[in-house]
Amino acid sequence: MVHRRAIPPRAEIQALRTRAPVRRLRPRRDGGRAAGLSAAPDDPAGLATALSLTAQRFVHERQRPYAGSPFARFFRQDVARMGRDLVALRPEPLMVRASVGAQGWASIPWLAFFAPHVTRSMRQGLYVVFLINAHNERVILSLQHGAGAALTQLGPDQANSQLCRMAATTRRAVTVQHDFDEGPIKLGSTAALPLAYQAGCALSRCWAADDLTNEGLSTDLTQMLDIYRGLVPPA
Repeated sequence: MVHRRAIPPRAEIQALRTRAPVRRLRPRRDGGRAAGLSAAPDDPAGLATALSLTAQRFVHERQRPYAGSPFARFFRQDVARMGRDLVALRPEPLMVRASVGAQGWASIPWLAFFAPHVTRSMRQGLYVVFLINAHNERVILSLQHGAGAALTQLGPDQANSQLCRMAATTRRAVTVQHDFDEGPIKLGSTAALPLAYQAGCALSRCWAADDLTNEGLSTDLTQMLDIYRGLVPPA
């Protein structure tokens, strides 16, 4: 069982917004505490903190209405912007999107990096993604095969078998040295789409929410994107 500590509902979200001032932890009049960052608002430390916050808060947020949710807006807009800032200087073009669900809460929030000539959707193709296992408060970086299209076309059992084969083929195609995990990931959900994400994972790195740091995130994301670039055809 995961023991979740009480977290004030909106203070952290506002503190993490890219235009908000960055301060150390300080008492607030509402009795909560604002989550401060140790770097400037455009520093990638903001992304590590934002993903950790999402892993810790998402179970609670899903109990609230999706429509008009400040947390959903924060993740879609601000977390996506942090991701774009982090990869802005890479040599290849990348499309960056973040989601906690389309018309309602998703089981698994994600922040994805797509080579746009390969795919622009989580439904198909190969991409790199941060997946949030909120049940166990984990953040997972994955070299991922899209699952939605396979589920629609084949159904869960056949889709998962196909995705496992695709992931194994991708692992064999990686020729550079790395220390990413090659075993299955766990997303803490028995829904069809999260199970298909698990099947389609080729390489991964998993952190406990409290252990995710700016340095670890930036280093591993850079290496994973380098592997991704070597696998997909040039634009």
